[in-house]
Amino acid sequence: MLIDAEHIARTVLLSSAGPDPVTEVWACRTLAARTPGYRTRLVSALLRLERATDSPEARLRLAEEAVANARQIDPVQDHHATDMLIWALHAQQRNLHTVGRTAEGLDVRREILARYLPGLHNARECGVTVCYAEQEPPPVGAWTAAGEAPGKLS
Repeated sequence: MLIDAEHIARTVLLSSAGPDPVTEVWACRTLAARTPGYRTRLVSALLRLERATDSPEARLRLAEEAVANARQIDPVQDHHATDMLIWALHAQQRNLHTVGRTAEGLDVRREILARYLPGLHNARECGVTVCYAEQEPPPVGAWTAAGEAPGKLS
């Protein structure tokens, strides 16, 4: 049964029409459960679905799932691991602030600052990490101008 689900998931992802965001998340979850190499695509799909979701609580849950999966991406196997984690953390921070959990949002911001390195991938430079196509990167420059230092947790 699981092999059938994996076969369907692969077919969905390879479809020329491309799946809708909910179906893509299902397919990526199905494949990532047994094949860790699909985690990057799952994080991307979760972030796309997060942006298309109306409910702040649902957006936060999707962002938290993206963070949890991004933390499991092996940076040795995927050079996008840190970038994906930063994008997922950025979505989590934004949604924590939206639901009024500001202190937790600031903790997430500190983690972003600790992990951020100049040269964060974006869609124009790297076709693999399309999860944040046409999105602005986290405003680390503005945060550092406000006295927060990248690379340091306070």
